[in-house]
Amino acid sequence: MERFELWWTLLETAIQTPSPHNVQPWRIRLVSEQEAELYIDRNRTLPKEDTTGSFILSAMFIRAFVDETRLDLSRYQFDLIVGGEGLSEGLRSHLRQYARTVISSFGASDLEINIAVETELTIALRRLCLKNGALSKQLFGRDTPPMIFQYNPLDYTIETNAENELLFTIGRQSGAAPKIRYNLRDAGGVFTFCSLSPVLKNNGISLSALVTRHSSLPLLFVYGRNDATVASYGAKIYPADLERVIDEDPVLAAEIHSFQLKVIEDDQLKNKLQIHLELSKNRGDGLRSEIENLQEVMVSGLIRVNQDFREVTKMFDRSQVQVFLYEYEDGPFAGRDVRIKNKYIA
Repeated sequence: MERFELWWTLLETAIQTPSPHNVQPWRIRLVSEQEAELYIDRNRTLPKEDTTGSFILSAMFIRAFVDETRLDLSRYQFDLIVGGEGLSEGLRSHLRQYARTVISSFGASDLEINIAVETELTIALRRLCLKNGALSKQLFGRDTPPMIFQYNPLDYTIETNAENELLFTIGRQSGAAPKIRYNLRDAGGVFTFCSLSPVLKNNGISLSALVTRHSSLPLLFVYGRNDATVASYGAKIYPADLERVIDEDPVLAAEIHSFQLKVIEDDQLKNKLQIHLELSKNRGDGLRSEIENLQEVMVSGLIRVNQDFREVTKMFDRSQVQVFLYEYEDGPFAGRDVRIKNKYIA
């Protein structure tokens, strides 16, 4: 009976792991006493609400399994492949305590699954860029590195448009649903393997010192949706949502000048949604007297106006939504250029 204990625990975790609308679309098939396949039941997905497939199978399921299981996982060998949302290096390191390998795959249910995959090279490069913001900016245009993958250019042609959104063309003639310059609205880019070495060399980094083996396939980097939203547990939160929460409350509408949304991961690898609020220049004292209730007002308001957020609040404690209050033109709102539109995503 002991050999089936692992599979039973996986099944138990899959049943209990939260998912939007409680659909739990994952299924497990026992191949043998030593092998099982985890796959998606497309009849239990949400094609209208989750057009990109981001709710299907993220690291959330794996995290719940390794954190909550009663099994001694040291008796087993795991190789984990996750997708749906970006995988932080902190979470990867956490999962590596239980698994030989932890890699992320890039794809979309409305395009194809497994378009690109993390490799030893891309993981090492991302970790290097986390320590070296200047290198990250040279390669990817930002101080913080994106998810980085490699892909087969014979299967996919990947381009970018003027807004740095990724465009995908499926190159196989056998494809059942041809796609030509299909726009997923993901911000990112591509570059060849040959263009990577000179950049590393100019920064005093040897490719052979970075990884012991690698392929010469082109690299794809992805920052996520290019539509001015933040993603918290798979729910996309728009600035317009918070604007509505503020505007529908007379005290907030009178005393809040601006705001910013930000998602972070804390030391315990928990996702936290941060709401930064800037007080109006000529405000009253109404909001200061309600500061203790402000976090609940924000959470309740987002639950009211955003259906996705309403569903994912079942997955986490409300304290994971943090609210910060700043004086006018203080904190992240200092030094604002009035000629430029407000920045709502931190």
